[in-house]
Amino acid sequence: MGTRAADPGRARRGWHARLGVSLGLGLLLALGVQQAGQRYRLALDVQKYYSCLPFDAYLVDTRARGPFERGALVQFVAPPAAERFTGEFEVVKLIAAVSGDRWRIVADELYVNDALWGRLPLLSRLGLAPGALDGAGIVPEDTVFVLGTTPTSYDSRYWGPLPLENVRGSAHVVW
Repeated sequence: MGTRAADPGRARRGWHARLGVSLGLGLLLALGVQQAGQRYRLALDVQKYYSCLPFDAYLVDTRARGPFERGALVQFVAPPAAERFTGEFEVVKLIAAVSGDRWRIVADELYVNDALWGRLPLLSRLGLAPGALDGAGIVPEDTVFVLGTTPTSYDSRYWGPLPLENVRGSAHVVW
């Protein structure tokens, strides 16, 4: 009846077991946080003046490198042709077209697979005359056409398809 309280060795062993379990769980939690920190990172919209999407923060899965589908958000390092407004920052945009899709610009309006995407309002800021980027093409293999959803987005409509090697991960909206 009173043997439990009278056995100090048993109480000490119970305390040691709880401490061991707590330390083990703490170690597992720390390893999980470290693994998550290596795989995921927070990305903020650095293009406030030329904002390309209506969101401010993204969680980027750095292990998700494809295959990518239309509508996916990706973070990437801007190619040299895109650094005029983006600098060397990593940027998040929407994949509007994948390998084999068609794009065309007619009278400064972009069409992707014959659907109107939007105008090219930055031509004058780039020092280009109206119609300067009019043309058509097919998105090559190992590239994607990335676009923003706002009129001032500096994106593939100005500098062409993005090489998949520039993609740093799949982005998910946080806010």
